[in-house]
Amino acid sequence: MKRILSKIVTMTVVAFSLSGVAQEKDKRISQKSLSENGVPSLITFSKMSTYKSADAEKVFKEQLALRDNQSFAKVKSESDREGFTHDKFQLYEQGIKVEFANYSLHSKKGRLESMNGEFYKIVNARIKPTLSAQEAFNRAVVHTGAKTYLWDSPKDAAAMNYEKPKGELVFLPDMENQGKERTTDKVRLAYKFDIYATNPLSRGDLYIDAATGQALFYNATIKHLGEYSHGKSKAAVKDYSSNSKRVVVSGNAATRYNAAQTIETTLNEFSYILLDGTRGNGIQTYNSSRTATYPETDFTDADNNWTAAEYANANKDDGALDAHWGAEKTYDYWSAVHGRNSYDNAGAKIKSYVHYNLIAAGYADNNNAYWNGTVMTYGDGSGAGGFDILTSLDVAGHEIGHAVCEHTANLAYQKESGAMNEGFSDIWGACIEYHTTPVKSTWLIGEDIEKRDGHLALRSMSDPKSERQPDTYKGTNWVSVNCFSPQRSNDYCGVHTNSGVLNHWFYILSIGKSGTNDIGSAYDVVGITIEKAEKIAYRLESVYLTANATFANARTFGIQSAIDLYGANSAEVIATTNAFYAVGVGEAYVDLRDTAPPTAPASLAAFGITETTANLTWTASTDNVAVTGYDVYEGTTLKGTTTATNYKVIGLTAQTAYRFSVKAKDAAGNVSAESNVIDVIATEGYCVSKGESAEAERIGKVVFGTISNTSTGTAGYEKFTEISTNVRQGAYCSITITPSWTSRLNTNKEGYAVFIDYNQDGDFSDAGETVWTKSISKMSFIQASFRIPATATLGITRLRVSMKYNGIPTACESFSNGQVEDYSVNITDSGSFFINELVGEVNAPGSEFDLYPNPTDKELNVSSIAKSGVTFKITNALGQQIGSGQLSNNPIDVSKLNAGIYTIEFNSGQKRVTKKFIKK
Repeated sequence: MKRILSKIVTMTVVAFSLSGVAQEKDKRISQKSLSENGVPSLITFSKMSTYKSADAEKVFKEQLALRDNQSFAKVKSESDREGFTHDKFQLYEQGIKVEFANYSLHSKKGRLESMNGEFYKIVNARIKPTLSAQEAFNRAVVHTGAKTYLWDSPKDAAAMNYEKPKGELVFLPDMENQGKERTTDKVRLAYKFDIYATNPLSRGDLYIDAATGQALFYNATIKHLGEYSHGKSKAAVKDYSSNSKRVVVSGNAATRYNAAQTIETTLNEFSYILLDGTRGNGIQTYNSSRTATYPETDFTDADNNWTAAEYANANKDDGALDAHWGAEKTYDYWSAVHGRNSYDNAGAKIKSYVHYNLIAAGYADNNNAYWNGTVMTYGDGSGAGGFDILTSLDVAGHEIGHAVCEHTANLAYQKESGAMNEGFSDIWGACIEYHTTPVKSTWLIGEDIEKRDGHLALRSMSDPKSERQPDTYKGTNWVSVNCFSPQRSNDYCGVHTNSGVLNHWFYILSIGKSGTNDIGSAYDVVGITIEKAEKIAYRLESVYLTANATFANARTFGIQSAIDLYGANSAEVIATTNAFYAVGVGEAYVDLRDTAPPTAPASLAAFGITETTANLTWTASTDNVAVTGYDVYEGTTLKGTTTATNYKVIGLTAQTAYRFSVKAKDAAGNVSAESNVIDVIATEGYCVSKGESAEAERIGKVVFGTISNTSTGTAGYEKFTEISTNVRQGAYCSITITPSWTSRLNTNKEGYAVFIDYNQDGDFSDAGETVWTKSISKMSFIQASFRIPATATLGITRLRVSMKYNGIPTACESFSNGQVEDYSVNITDSGSFFINELVGEVNAPGSEFDLYPNPTDKELNVSSIAKSGVTFKITNALGQQIGSGQLSNNPIDVSKLNAGIYTIEFNSGQKRVTKKFIKK
């Protein structure tokens, strides 16, 4: 299968710098990767480079063509265990910050090793807003539409260190087209507001256009654990937060999910509270007491022996012990494994709130946990059919992992970047569980809290498909990121679903796996252990990824992370590359030192030969690494390239001889010997079918997609293959055939058939290629609908329409009276943006109402439309009205309609709205 490759271009040597003047090869650069806008996303420098870590301004001007009205300001500098220093910079345009435009310089011993980030080519950006900050804020509140906000509750706002937003003026990149190839960068002047709504609950950065007031983008701060369909607390009420008489001690805790564990607590006067003062600036666990608030109410114990008899109660107070212990173990993981001091690397206090009432905050149930930008928040779950209290270790690690992401890559919470944001949190949840409780199921996320029938866990990293996630980029279960508008209702374009790709990459990198993925790529990856994989993943997230990164970026930067840690061409680099290949991102690892060519393709043969086309097929070549493609030759001329073992040659001339051969190649540039050579003569390959006489009856008109052909020829066979239409894999189509008789007073009974060569092998004899037949009839027109198989071969193929007197025609026959007409159809990819010309998009986003079921066989229901006083009429594909009526609360009866595609128009007297539907 042909694979869709990333738009990111990686070159081992760069021919020109970006300083504005064409130059010879810049010998200072060993590798450069370009983002979709043609700007470097990663540059690694050779030993010939003289750049130093202090040369930031010079580097940005020479390598990014930084203009005079742009500047970079350093926002952070960190050093790692490998001896690198990472300086992160923020881009400003005319003194205004450009959101997500961060670039980092990576140096070692004062020498600049590499640079990477997001940079935008901004032209003619306006810096004066039309709206005031207050006007924009009012628009933001209206857009959010919440009942209450955190600024309405000063005490809770103070606990979150939150203030009512005043609005920051920024330039916002075009978030809709992130990850798409473009030549210019569009930015919008916008006000940025941190909107914290408390009912219904949400928090995120909302960007309001400073000129129009339009809501441009919402970047969710509250990131929930996942989306799925489908007694009195022992805690004291007294607030000890201001008491200074405290002593930190170790206590024994009978946790709900992890048996007996040691936790750090604090003696506060006469009782112990869940406050650990030994890690960073502290770890504290509070009780929300099943309210939708954040009080500083402690869980307390008299003797620091937090027993099951005391806490394993109906209120699930033992879940608080898991939350506290889980926060401690999460802190320990980041400190011991990655040398990170809490989630912000500055010792930030980790606060957890247990028994938070999500229902009171506007949610349907309490089946969630989240990081809200400041603290951890845990719901109690709903039990059967949902989750138990959501304080398991991997959930704690997952949610605090969001805080780590916020302080490192800050991956925007939508589309591919949002999916990776979720994926990294799952990775950290799994790693923390592996290091802390290795007897548990490392690769299941949320198995301790799972209470739904038919589920082992919320997600599976080893088998994402078992929980309806994809294990391959754009494979089965993948959610299109080209959704109408990223929002919580569509999971911000599938962030909790598509995260399965990164999850599975990490699993394969750690454990290893062999197989064939959803896009047909065979792989065999040798795992490198979790201990090594987690270091590569952390470096990828903390050093290289930027806010709007794609999976293709993750591959580029993941490989670079492995090179930094383990060296070029190391086993770890090979595994990192091949693990991405295994999940459908990029190509397999290629050792450019490889000089062994693939074996020659064998058994080259031709089939389905027509006047203009020929199908070639051959057996696969083998290679010591991997065959990456085949070159097809016509004589000595390269005719085309494919990754498959077949190729359709087009543009041939009838009655002309051609000679073809094939060569295999690998990624190192090695080319095989030539295959066997075959000679082909372009001739008509399809069988003969015709009527011996078309004088009395013939085909008068065929309508199919954009084909609308009225014919007057009286030959028994008419060839119209120059007329074509597009059809889409898996799409419903309709065809209308109008007969023509010499005398309308002497109509005859005719039978009909339609054939399509779906596999393009030059015949109509394969299963399903007789797409429709009609028994004999005197009807003035015949309409039929059918579905193009999802497995139909892409490209141009033959459509045959046959009308036979007094009988149903077959694909290859001569009959006494009637006519046969041949046309062409172009079968397109089901994942493309092509819209069937005849059908349109059934129930497309933005429609004012829905028709269901669609397709239907008996009744048609109408929803989301006022029905009083509304009339409707139904027309067929020829524009003929064949039904009408008054809309009511009852379904519309369409059982008597023939199979086909129809238009229904609703008329309220003031407005008309139409939509297509299919009658089966």
